[in-house]
Amino acid sequence: MRFTSFYNSNSALSLLFIFLFSLLSSCNENDDDPEPPTQESADVVFDWYKLILRMQLHGIPPVSGLLNNSNFGYIGVGLYEAVRPGMEGAPSLSTVLHQMPVMPAAQPGKEYMWRASANAALASLTRLFSVNLTDASKASIDSLENAYNQRLQAENTGTAFTESQSFGRSIATAIHEWSKTDNFILSNAGYIPPVFPGAWEPTPASFANAAGPKIKDARPFLASNLTVELPPLPFTYSEDPSSEFYRMAKEVYDASKALTPEQKIIANSWADVGGVGKGYPVPGHTVSIVTDILKERGATLDQAAQIYAKTGIVHRDAIIVLWKMKFHYNLMRPVTYINRFIDPTWQTLVPTPPYPEYPSALAFIVGGVMQVLTREFGDNIPVTDNTYTWNGSAARQFSSFSKIAEEVAISRVYAGIHYKIAVDEGLRLGKILGDKSADLNLGD
Repeated sequence: MRFTSFYNSNSALSLLFIFLFSLLSSCNENDDDPEPPTQESADVVFDWYKLILRMQLHGIPPVSGLLNNSNFGYIGVGLYEAVRPGMEGAPSLSTVLHQMPVMPAAQPGKEYMWRASANAALASLTRLFSVNLTDASKASIDSLENAYNQRLQAENTGTAFTESQSFGRSIATAIHEWSKTDNFILSNAGYIPPVFPGAWEPTPASFANAAGPKIKDARPFLASNLTVELPPLPFTYSEDPSSEFYRMAKEVYDASKALTPEQKIIANSWADVGGVGKGYPVPGHTVSIVTDILKERGATLDQAAQIYAKTGIVHRDAIIVLWKMKFHYNLMRPVTYINRFIDPTWQTLVPTPPYPEYPSALAFIVGGVMQVLTREFGDNIPVTDNTYTWNGSAARQFSSFSKIAEEVAISRVYAGIHYKIAVDEGLRLGKILGDKSADLNLGD
């Protein structure tokens, strides 16, 4: 992807900022002409995504994973729009996404610093789409924004810096205003689960009502996701010990009784367990992998913006598609079936999420994101997951993006929260959505 100028056409957080200020203060050049856009660094983007993850790690209460997937979608789209005018052949997503309004335009004849635009946009988007920001988190956002402002302003003493700031902020505001009309409703007030043989019921230990039943009616990014194919389930519910459904549940039960230490690590790692300060709210783990691979592969600002937009589209639309399916099928979770018909004392390795079973959400989401990365980089490169190395956990090595998706899927069976057929279907559908997003032409 080639960039062109628009001209003429908490304690853990404090450690981060000590590092960032040391890094940013190393810049001593003063050049009134912005660097050629093809050389634009994406470090500003990576630092913002890392800050968001660090704040969410310590957020009290933790942000809802459903809302978080949606918010990362808007942040990715906003980042892309904030740098898009400098990208040759890159269309506005307002011409691509469902009911997205026309975005503010960069002005012909003015020069822009796209890193400054990205910094301003991401600072504003982080404030607008973050939940339960503490005073410390607000200060962290201000500090990171100011650190990059000082560096970037030192590179250009003309008007490009201030013009870029204003443009980035205007994009963030427009994206946030658009999000207010999306009908993404988390509340389950008044929801009464349907009752029929094999229907979902609240699960231990909290026995909470289903989360987000109204999300299925939210506006998706892709118009093709307004409707979803809902074929009959490929199995029939049965309580007969000789039935296929009983076998599906027994498979989960038997697997739980023979888990190896490595399989337990896999289940816990992808469940992001532990609570505040220990596990990232969904989809933080996936966003961490995206950020690390982009940095490792030397992605420039244009490529990073494209990938965060495409993976953000997957994060948000996956939830909407999934909730259309989950609340159509309303399938019973393994723990309910196993406790009732196999072993009343059995417990899952990690808590079962409070919503219907089929298909698997995590397999769908991660499968879709990994498909976007596969389409961008190929499926034959080694990938290292460093998400939890900061707490002493070993880095996890994979031979490809698809292997990550496969491990995520089977982790939910190890955890005891999904039938194998649900994770297989989640992977299949996630790949389809990933291809839809990867197919979007966001420039040369």
